[in-house]
Amino acid sequence: MAIEKLAFGGSGIGKCSIPSAILEAQPSSEKANGLITFVPNVVPGDRIKAALTKIKSSHLEASVVEIVEPSPDRIEPRCQHFSVCGGCTWQQLGYEDQLKYKESIVGETMAHLGGFSKEDVSQMMRPIIGCKDPWFYRNKMELSFGVDDEGQIELGFHKPKRRYDVFDLKACFLQSELVAELVQLVITFAREEGLGVFNNKTQDGLLRNLVIREGKNTGEVMVNLVTSINSWPGYKKFKALFETDEWKNRITSLIWTTVIQTPGVPTWSEGQTLLGADVIYEEMALETGERLRFEISPKAFFQPNTKQAEILYGQVIELADLNGDEVVYDLYCGTGTIGLFCAHKSKQVYGIEVSQQAVENARENARRNGIKNAEFVIGDVGKVVGKTVGTVTPPPPDVVIVDPPRSGLVGDVPKQVADLGAQKIIYVSCNPTTLARDLKIFTNELGYTVQSVQPVDMFPQTYHIENVALLVKK
Repeated sequence: MAIEKLAFGGSGIGKCSIPSAILEAQPSSEKANGLITFVPNVVPGDRIKAALTKIKSSHLEASVVEIVEPSPDRIEPRCQHFSVCGGCTWQQLGYEDQLKYKESIVGETMAHLGGFSKEDVSQMMRPIIGCKDPWFYRNKMELSFGVDDEGQIELGFHKPKRRYDVFDLKACFLQSELVAELVQLVITFAREEGLGVFNNKTQDGLLRNLVIREGKNTGEVMVNLVTSINSWPGYKKFKALFETDEWKNRITSLIWTTVIQTPGVPTWSEGQTLLGADVIYEEMALETGERLRFEISPKAFFQPNTKQAEILYGQVIELADLNGDEVVYDLYCGTGTIGLFCAHKSKQVYGIEVSQQAVENARENARRNGIKNAEFVIGDVGKVVGKTVGTVTPPPPDVVIVDPPRSGLVGDVPKQVADLGAQKIIYVSCNPTTLARDLKIFTNELGYTVQSVQPVDMFPQTYHIENVALLVKK
């Protein structure tokens, strides 16, 4: 099978070619011959032998048995864990090739799922914006504890599609060199202390996760050890690790979080600060050079790629073409980062978010940065758009920004957003398929046209791709 291109999700695409000997022995396999086949861990231009894993009426899924002839685009992955880790999916491609295929995926998705013509796609698509440095870009990593076949405790990432199996991490090129150092420090401590790994079935054991967060623009670091609520009198020894001369000036915050997670019951967690501050801070630069400062608590959501988030939000401001007189709605606003980025060029910003904690964080972020023209309210976007929320009755918007989850704008939300009557809608999306679906609804049913789609690569070495689309009222 020849691999022709890549799909969103990371798999390569080719057409099934069944050897004649198999066709003679199993004539029923003829119906699979020539069908589109999705294969993970391949590169366009590879010629492979594959084994079918799923047979569906419209397509097939397969796994690689042998790479008969490698693609000229294939390179040696940088990370020794690439073959067993699910964190990176495209390390076998050079970064410029990754960008090329991501841009192509977005364009093809707009055509196939959005129903836009080739001419429309050509006009709307902007060249992808890549990462200046495609390595060590993440500001958060969550690692898991596990046990190998010999009963030895491990700390690393989950193997693909293996919920409980992890591998012992020796290096990672996504966050920083600090990750590998911390993993070795913590795993050595856990083994020497004879600590157990939490078992979901028996509810025994202690260790669950190690979460490392960094302020890429501030240099602040948070280490958060997540355990069960089972007794751990030795936590002071863990604290002592970071009081040594080697570590005490490298860690801003050391947190111990205990968690109760039972099926059918809301998760309960409680954190205590063992060393340093309760939170860390990150700063993000506006296009003016001014910096906004954000508080990051152990539970807070923050865009995982700080540097690219600055670029992404800058694209939102550019496409909105704000002049200071506009009322801006920031829907699915999270902790308010996009709305706060727009506030200096807006008359008033109103953010809506279902999470109470996120709204509280957004309000605090506004206060911390001295932003007085941004107001954030708690509510489900699909239920409160265009309505009074609490004491807030916002005026009609000039610009609506939506940054929904991967599922996109579900149900009647596209119509509700369109009914607001904004001249411009800025749609920020982490999923090209739901973006294309929703853009089709806005253009075919709701009186908007798509002027541009700007891909921004937030996650190098993976198939993920963020997009910022500009819709203008007809």
